[in-house]
Amino acid sequence: MKHVILGAGPCGVVAAETLRKNDPDCEIVLVGDEPEPPYSRMAIPYLLVGNIEEQGTHIKRSDDFYRDHKISLRQNKAISVDAKAKSVTLCNGDVEPYDKLLVATGSRPVKPPIDGLDQPGVHHCWTLEDARKIIELAHKGAHVVLLGAGFIGCIILEALALRNVKLTVVEMGDRMVPRMLDDNAGTMLKDWCQFKGVSVHTNTKITKLEPNTGVDEDTLLVDLDNGHQIPAHLVVVAAGVQPNVDFLKDTGLEMEAGILIDRNMQSSVPDIYGAGDVAQGLDFSTGGRSVHAIQPTATEHGRIAALNMTGVEAAYQGSLVMNVLIHWA
Repeated sequence: MKHVILGAGPCGVVAAETLRKNDPDCEIVLVGDEPEPPYSRMAIPYLLVGNIEEQGTHIKRSDDFYRDHKISLRQNKAISVDAKAKSVTLCNGDVEPYDKLLVATGSRPVKPPIDGLDQPGVHHCWTLEDARKIIELAHKGAHVVLLGAGFIGCIILEALALRNVKLTVVEMGDRMVPRMLDDNAGTMLKDWCQFKGVSVHTNTKITKLEPNTGVDEDTLLVDLDNGHQIPAHLVVVAAGVQPNVDFLKDTGLEMEAGILIDRNMQSSVPDIYGAGDVAQGLDFSTGGRSVHAIQPTATEHGRIAALNMTGVEAAYQGSLVMNVLIHWA
């Protein structure tokens, strides 16, 4: 039996580990599209503030884990899936046949349509490479602009503030964390951030980024629709995420916000399973299906999917779409 897992984040690694535990003789191929050992994105803020080194983001302490557990780690990217032939084509042209396929490709950051967003000094905070660039540019006293004050944006906000930069936050909504907080709570959070020295613009959009041709040519000028212009050594974009499912368009999979899965993580196509940020699974609070893009849900998805892939029937009990946001003191 050959199992192919697309996505080498916590979801994919837990799935691979569960597969090996329950089927010592199966073949496991784990495909990740970054030139890094599998790591957790949730650890990146701790890396930014210096609480851990890069190795502390790695899911397994030893890179020998994958070899010792006979897990073939491919640093590559899936570009298409042929559900009839039961094969995955990778970007280098390799074709991986499978008996069971788990899609756990996670999400990618949204890039807003803003002029100048392709310039040097503009980064998402999503990958280890992003983190390296941010650490380089977000030195003490640097001017930093953060685009977005949603849940992910506020996690990044804390990490940047702890680096003692001159931080400005720009949020197009009428309050911070608009999907989680009401008007009163959002206003309280904004007031508290400003008390801590963070400048916060709500109900505001960035209209353009342009090079600063003045005295500091290492900075950008960030134009806001409220008339302000802010210098920035670094602009961090946290405008939301979307699931990595584009390569599945010809598979016949039923999708809405993500891949529709049942309690066994099975998609609408036999032998293709979905888990993590790409999967729209049971929400036990509503009885419907939703994408719940947090690591605990993803790892449990991966475990349940792997059990079913090895023939051990396991039903997912559902998740609750909620997050906990704690800020620095």
